[in-house]
Formats: sequence, structure tokens, C-alpha cells
Amino acid sequence: MPRFSAPQLAEIGARLFAATGAAPDHARQVASLLVEANRTGHDSHGIIRIPQYLAEIEKGLLDPKAVPRVEAETACTAVVEGNRCFGQVAAAHMAAVGLEKARQSGIGGVSLKGANHIGRLGSYVEDLARQGAIGLLFVNTHGNAGCVAPWGGRASRLGTNPVAIGVPRAGADPLVLDMTTSMVAEGKVRVLRNRGARAPEGWLLDHEGAPTTDPQTLYADPRGSILPFGGHKGYGLGVVVDLLAGALTGDGCTGNLEVPFGNGAFLLVLDTAQFLPLEAFHGEVGDLAGFLRSTPLLAGFAEVLLPGEIEARQRMRRDQEGILVEEETWNQIGAWATKLGVSLD
Repeated sequence: MPRFSAPQLAEIGARLFAATGAAPDHARQVASLLVEANRTGHDSHGIIRIPQYLAEIEKGLLDPKAVPRVEAETACTAVVEGNRCFGQVAAAHMAAVGLEKARQSGIGGVSLKGANHIGRLGSYVEDLARQGAIGLLFVNTHGNAGCVAPWGGRASRLGTNPVAIGVPRAGADPLVLDMTTSMVAEGKVRVLRNRGARAPEGWLLDHEGAPTTDPQTLYADPRGSILPFGGHKGYGLGVVVDLLAGALTGDGCTGNLEVPFGNGAFLLVLDTAQFLPLEAFHGEVGDLAGFLRSTPLLAGFAEVLLPGEIEARQRMRRDQEGILVEEETWNQIGAWATKLGVSLD
């Protein structure tokens, strides 16, 4: 597998998106956020998505020239219309609007509709946390039948419906919880398929509801499904996320095939300092972190980690060692580069 630096991959992605007519700043923004996902170890939301986005542009499902806009707002709420633009552009705008509302009113609630796939959720809440705000982000996938089986079912009825929460810390990277309500993100199954690897047991069902470790099962016809994490608990949380990100936004819940494919999102931003002095809050976070780390360790564990620490360490490692790209993904990117007349050198 070829290895690249983050700036190299970001430049390649920016060139490809700009070749479709995207504004240079938007092309760089989308490419940089995709590469950030690779840097943190979330290859499922990294440059493996470039061929997907380019195909959606070709089909008219994504408008590379579109920009998001605030459709309606109050002092502490807003509705953002994505206009079928790049999801990363729309989600970053949503976060900026949410932070502005929170600065004014202490709390900002923003819904996002009409956007494409927004990528790694953790990027947005981590950025908010670095600015002293707490962000809670809920996202669904509408416009298709989903890829996750409900608890007790064997056919797909939900999206992976992820949740991300970012919490500020003093003198350290923010705490970032970024998780799907399914056993795994769909993109991680896609990465395994592209690498010719098997999936762990307990992730997937085939179309008849039998357990399988073959990633291709999820993309077959009829397709298989991903299981919810924690059984009924992950399933229940996935349903609530679908309602917040799909019903509340008006963009539609999973299974609504009358709307274009994309992500609906609901973001809640809290200006921490308007609830508790930031120094006092940082103290509470530090105390809890220390208390958690003070536990005696189970056999096989070297330490207790906090949410987001694996990603922060992975970012440092990959910045030093480079980012590996599976051959299948690189070949797909190369085919699009040839089609668009873009150099990969």
C-alpha cells in the first residue's frame, strides 16, 4: 500500500474537487477534513470517500458550487439549508452558526438539511471544544434504506446514526466521543472490503440474517446488514438519533427514499463559560480524568484512556510515519484523476 503525508493527500483531494468546479477554498476545506479523518485513524471517513463524492457530483446528487445558507433563525436556534453542497462545507457552517448563537445566548441549537455526507463528526465538535464550547452532534443517513438491522430484525432499516460530543480540556486535547450506534461505521466495512480483509465476528449479518465475516455481504444484492452495538441499547439510541437528525430537521428519517441521499444533522452547542467559569469546568474535567486513571488495571491493559486520546495519538503517529492508502482506493482515485485530467504527482 502506498504511503503519503497528510499535505500530499490534501493537495490531491483539493485538485480533484476543484476540477469539478468547486471553489478553491471549499475544495481545500473538504479535502483537509477527509485527510484529518485519516490522520486520526478513521480511514472510513478519509480519502476513501473521494471517489464517492466525485461519483455523486457526476450523477448530479452533489453540487460542488453550492453554498449553505441560514433559512430561519431565532436568538438561539437556526435552520441551515445545505443546497446539496459538500457536506463538510455545510457542517462547518452549521458549527459556526451554532457557536455564534451559543456565544449570544449560552446555547445554540442548529439543524442541517439538504447536505451531502459530512464526514467525520469528531472534527466539528473537537473544533468547538478548542474554542471553549461543548458540542453535541447527531447525524442520520436519509435517502436510502440504511445498512443497520434493528434489534431483532435481519434486514436493514437504520443508518449507522452516529453521535459525537466534544468537551474542552485545559492544557490537553479536548475529550471527543465519536461513535456510531451500530457495531461499526459502514466506511470501516468498506475499508476492509477494499483491503481484501475479513470483518470481526459480531459485526455483520448476510441477507438471510446469518452471521458473516465477509465485508462484501454488505454490498451484495440482496445486501446484508450491520448489527446495532449493545443490542437493544444501541438500537434505541439509533432510533432517537434518526428522529433528531431526520424528523426534526425535516430532511427525512432512514427509509425515506423520496429525498436525495445525504446526512441530516442536529447540533447543540453550549458556551461552557455561561454555565460555569471555564477554569472551574476545566478543574472538574481534570479531576474526573485523574480519578478514572487511578483505577487498578485489568490484566493486559497498560493504562486507562479517555475519549479522543486514541485519535490524538494516532494523529501524531501518522504525521510522523505517513498515511497508508489501500491499493483499491488509490486505483479508484487514479481513475478519477485520469477522467478529470488531474495530476497526482
